[in-house]
Amino acid sequence: MVPPIPIQDRPRAFLILFNLTFENEDLIIEALRAAGYLGSAGNKELALIGDTVLRLHLQVEGRARGMNRGSIDAMIQRLACNGNLTNRGFELGIDAYIQNNPSQGNTISPGLMATTVEAIIGAVFLDKNRDLAAVEPIIALFGLGWAE
Repeated sequence: MVPPIPIQDRPRAFLILFNLTFENEDLIIEALRAAGYLGSAGNKELALIGDTVLRLHLQVEGRARGMNRGSIDAMIQRLACNGNLTNRGFELGIDAYIQNNPSQGNTISPGLMATTVEAIIGAVFLDKNRDLAAVEPIIALFGLGWAE
């Protein structure tokens, strides 16, 4: 069994694993931080942005592909739902990088995982000067985009 990553090293290790760079690394630290960790509010504000960005990306991409509204809505419901975000996050091993509230132990709840995946997307969006196109690689990497 691989020993857990020290909690203070998790944001840097996450960036290395996913080959990401941030101008403002405070954003990825916030994205990986659960509410209550060191008394912080956690990643919920970034998650709100990430959820909106993911949905907007799927809408724009669906329109570019000539999909009708029903098809776009169905894709959003499938890809941006909390269940899918949770599954993708655990499949990618993101749980090893979350700075969890110590009272939760090593348990990462499904809700926290979905929120964290959204928060990472939100952090990338803000770090890349609110450029929707700059978020496409992380959405693809996470398996949350339209199939080719």
